[in-house]
Amino acid sequence: MSIVISSIVLSSLLSFMTNMLTSERREQAKSSSEQEVQLALDYISRDLQEAIYIYDADGVQAIADQLPHAREVDKVPVLVFWKPTFLAQDRPVTTMDGTATTVGCLTKLPRNDACSQRDYFVYSLVIYYLIKDNNPAWSEAARIGRLELQDGIRDSNNSRNYLTNPSPGFQLFNLSQAGTLKDKMNAWQKADTAYDSQKIPIEVLVDYVDPSPSDRAPKPLDCQNISSVAQLVPANTQLANPLQINSFYACVDAARNLAQVYLRGSALMRLEQNAVYSDAQAVYFPSLNIQVKSRGTTSSKF
Repeated sequence: MSIVISSIVLSSLLSFMTNMLTSERREQAKSSSEQEVQLALDYISRDLQEAIYIYDADGVQAIADQLPHAREVDKVPVLVFWKPTFLAQDRPVTTMDGTATTVGCLTKLPRNDACSQRDYFVYSLVIYYLIKDNNPAWSEAARIGRLELQDGIRDSNNSRNYLTNPSPGFQLFNLSQAGTLKDKMNAWQKADTAYDSQKIPIEVLVDYVDPSPSDRAPKPLDCQNISSVAQLVPANTQLANPLQINSFYACVDAARNLAQVYLRGSALMRLEQNAVYSDAQAVYFPSLNIQVKSRGTTSSKF
């Protein structure tokens, strides 16, 4: 009888301890996911605030074939925008002839041939991708990656001449074409040179993004609540979003330079393979959204 009673007590204690450890692991995973989602959105917000033009769904589809990793079914472009990038004078660069120097020494002062110590701004095309592939370096969840294509530093005396090379494949937008600003931006095409994923790789911003299929997850926010002309990016079509995952998307009003960005993580993917969203487990799928009004511009200010 004593053995039976002891077995029951030990079994209960073991079950209690197991539940406690499982609960603690889930809470730790939840806390990590919440922090990472918040940090990722903060980073995206700061990036978007510098944007001079944000592509809506029409725009992303118009230039989709011109983007790096065009139409790859495991990489979906969500946020695509142009921004000025600051290059400090002490930043290392390589000149057109292959000489290693710094930004501040690209030009010289007259008479004494000393470095001018100038800073520069160049335009960049920034793309945030939702990625879900079989890369063993990352989790089996989805993740967000960022890619930036930069213009080269141009000669201030002749803007057609470069002091440093632009990113492979980079080409600046052309505002001399006819049409609205949106028409001009949507007509953008890459340069003839091929993209180089070794020189310009996708940098992962955050992992463990919820990979639940869209039919098992909460529906996207109604973009009409943001603006009457705001568009969901990526659009809810197989062509625009072949992953059919809606854990990272944006409502974009290109005319007002306004974007509301939504991101949902998955704490359970840290603990379980193939974890799928459910309302009962929603607390383990931390979600946040943030609205960003970028600096914007008009064509006369480019």
